[in-house]
This record gives sequence, structure tokens and C-alpha cells, in this order.
Amino acid sequence: MKILALDTTSKYLSLAITEGDKVIATFHRVMDQRQCEQLLPQIDKLLKKANLKLKNIDCIAFSKGPGSLTALRIGAATVKGFALGAKIKIVGIPTLDALAYNIKEEGKLIVPVIDARRGNVYASAYSFKKGKLRRILKYSVAPVAELLKSVKGDAVFLGDGLVAYRKTIEDNFKFNAGFAPEKLWYPSAATVARLGHVLAKNKKFEEVDKFVPMYLYPKDVQVRNLIK
Repeated sequence: MKILALDTTSKYLSLAITEGDKVIATFHRVMDQRQCEQLLPQIDKLLKKANLKLKNIDCIAFSKGPGSLTALRIGAATVKGFALGAKIKIVGIPTLDALAYNIKEEGKLIVPVIDARRGNVYASAYSFKKGKLRRILKYSVAPVAELLKSVKGDAVFLGDGLVAYRKTIEDNFKFNAGFAPEKLWYPSAATVARLGHVLAKNKKFEEVDKFVPMYLYPKDVQVRNLIK
């Protein structure tokens, strides 16, 4: 099964094409505000690099959020357009899941934190045992202090929320806190593809006409953010 995977939730534009366990082609580069204009051209280049056309893709795996609202919405619209136009199945991967898979450390909780602005982070917590990641906290948007109250044990933190909140975590977390290196703070489309392959194999596809990103913020906040 050939999968085209996309992540537009961070400052990186991350793309990958995989077939089974094999990564055929990838693109992972800081784009910041250029993500929207570069998304389609880079997908086209990646398909050419893999000697494929969109019609050869069996499934699209999309990192469905939370993350940057504008880029997330444009990424979702692109995926929907491909799905409808080329009749390709899609699977949605929670971004926090994809981020947590960057760490494979047993004995400690894994806590991805994505900067959600306004003093908040998007976050969850996971345990990693016997090669499997298990989510133990719900997906949430909350102040860091509230998150720390819910994490009951030694933990490894990762994600771009550490830029603003690492000191807060160091000063207030009651257990031992470890911090992943910055190269692991951002989701990888190759990981999104791997997680997407599992969903696609089990036929857990999204309904294209009903698919919406995982924003976590209330709708009124989403609208205000897009207007600014």
C-alpha cells in the first residue's frame, strides 16, 4: 500500500511517501509562513522524486492536529481536495500521537507539549512498553501548570511548547523531568505514514465529507485566530 503522508501542524512542512515499511521519499524542512504556498509544489516534487502520480497513491495519512490553526486548515483542505478529486482514502493521525512516537523510552511517561498560545499548550501523556505506545491522558489544551498536575510520574517532555515553558516545567513538576533534544520536538510525516498504515490496514478511514481537523480550542477562538 502506497501512502502519502502530510504534517502541516508546526513550523516544518513534513511530507513522506511510503510503501509498507519502506520510506520511498521524504521532505522535512522549516517553512514557517511559506507552508501554504509551498504545500502543493512540494507534494508534486515528492511524487516526481518517487516516480509516482497521485493516482498511484492508495491512501493519504494526515496529521490532523492540534497545531497551527491556519496551516492545519489549509492542509486539511488539500487532503480533502485530493481525496475527492482522485478518490483516495484518507486516515487522520492525532499530531500528539505522532509526536510522542519520537520517544521510545520505557519507565518514563512521554509528554508532548505543543505551544497553543495564550499561555496554553496542547498536550497529552503516554507510556511506552514492549514497543507499544499507549495514551494515558486525554488530548487537551490547558495551562502548563494544569497539565503538570495530571502527570503522575517521571516524564520526558518534548515539543515546541518547551521554548516558552521549559523553565515552568523545571520549577513546578513534582517528579523527575527529562527533555528531548530539539530535533525531536516536531512531528515527522514518515511517522504519520507508519501510524496511518495501521489504520488503513484496519480500514479505519475518515469520512471525507465529515472530516475536520482536531483543533481542541473552542470554535469561537478558532475563528478569532483566523481573522487576526
